[in-house]
Amino acid sequence: MNRRRILFVDDDQNVLAGLRNLLRKQRDRWEMLFSGGGVEALAEMEKAPFDVIVTDMRMPGMDGGTLLRQVKARYPSTVRIVLSGYADRLAVASVVAVAHQFLSKPAEADAVRAVIERACGLQTLLANAYLQRVVGTIDQLPALSSHYWLLAAAIARPESSIADIAAIVEGDPAMSLKVLQLVNSAYFGMSQRTDSIPKAVAYLGLDNLKGLVLAAHVFGPEPEAGGAGAPADALDLGALRREALLTANLARRIVGNPAHRDAAFTAGLVHDIGQVVLWRAPDCRYGEVLADRRQTHRRLRDVEHEVIGTTHGVAGAYLLGVWGLPYDLAEVVAFHDSPGSVEGGDVTVLAAVHLAAAVAEAAIAGVEPTAPGTDLDQDFLERAGLWTELPRWRREAEQAARAGGPPPPRPGSSASARAPAAREPSAR
Repeated sequence: MNRRRILFVDDDQNVLAGLRNLLRKQRDRWEMLFSGGGVEALAEMEKAPFDVIVTDMRMPGMDGGTLLRQVKARYPSTVRIVLSGYADRLAVASVVAVAHQFLSKPAEADAVRAVIERACGLQTLLANAYLQRVVGTIDQLPALSSHYWLLAAAIARPESSIADIAAIVEGDPAMSLKVLQLVNSAYFGMSQRTDSIPKAVAYLGLDNLKGLVLAAHVFGPEPEAGGAGAPADALDLGALRREALLTANLARRIVGNPAHRDAAFTAGLVHDIGQVVLWRAPDCRYGEVLADRRQTHRRLRDVEHEVIGTTHGVAGAYLLGVWGLPYDLAEVVAFHDSPGSVEGGDVTVLAAVHLAAAVAEAAIAGVEPTAPGTDLDQDFLERAGLWTELPRWRREAEQAARAGGPPPPRPGSSASARAPAAREPSAR
């Protein structure tokens, strides 16, 4: 087995010595190099590629932010991790756009090992050189609506509550992902990972959202339609967002166990985020994919495989994994359109998202969810006990699509207390 190459960068030799000692048991699995500064680190990277770079923030000469920006530009496939002290939280805000994950000093060996192993393991599971390059170049996904400005205004209002902020964040897939990326990073020290947006917002708090979201400009302005190299109408971000919201709300209602509602909503919201990832590729060919599908009505994942050699599910899952989000969430995103590939285990959330996505897409397109070219997996839904529920959820999806918004939340769900300003506006 090829050993992974890991580069650690810190100007404090005591820190580097401590890392050598902490991680000595990994020497048979990792080839580790320890660099005393940014210039030296870049020189090492010119000699041979690294799978992961772990760097401090505050260093003389070239600081960690400058180093990571250069690594992103020159070596986009390298996973970029910040290992920094509590006092550097404001500095961390400046590198949210170029760091994949964050670790806090002093770091336990298990924490460092787990973050690096996860990143390397995902590289193995989702091995695709093109995909690694594409995801490596992404610092922010386009905000698919005006929700960023709603968030900025809400944070500025003294009377805004955590529930108000969470409701706005839940309304936008890209914003939800970035908030989950931050709160799931080891830097913020949660005892366990979460895929609940309300919990993530509550844990971060408004002060951290101000500093880490707004000051860092995580959610930049929406790019010009079409992406680099794609036709101007290749990917309708507004339509993608409406379908994501409809899928998320349906999935939250489909799951029977209240403990799964937040996970189902989040997974439904981001299940197609891989389309945005592939659309933003520097050598974008996603316009070809969508044009082919419009003409042939073949399954989207089949066309994606043929044209670009991977699927939007895999692309989205890879991004989530690199960002350090829960494995279960990445798994649902990876297999939402091919759930029969998952063997064993609890498939409650996957089944809900698969069904919700199928009926939502069909309702918006005005076709049958079982029509040729759709992804509905009858055998899987029968095993999950949801096949007989198809007519009900099809009706609800069609009603919501005609009304121009997602179905109302069930009483008692976390969405039922949303602030009016954060509700999905009518598309009519």
